[in-house]
Amino acid sequence: MKDNTIAGMLNKIAWVDKVNLYRYSVVVIDRLRPGGLREVRLSESVKVLKDRLIIGETTIPIHRVVEIRRDGEPIWVRKSASVRK
Repeated sequence: MKDNTIAGMLNKIAWVDKVNLYRYSVVVIDRLRPGGLREVRLSESVKVLKDRLIIGETTIPIHRVVEIRRDGEPIWVRKSASVRK
């Protein structure tokens, strides 16, 4: 997996910084929430697949991830995400 893809970036975080996963979160599109976005914290049970992210019992399609944050600061933002904000 390439590091510049969402899945590649999340995979790298899950393997390299596994001890500090609590510092990371993803912002995802959630059509049921006002504003349309929801922040989900990563945890030890994170599993990164090519097309989805599984955090505990929650499955998030990769195409819904618009931002990756560390300590609340964006470290990766989808180019088209600025349109949604």
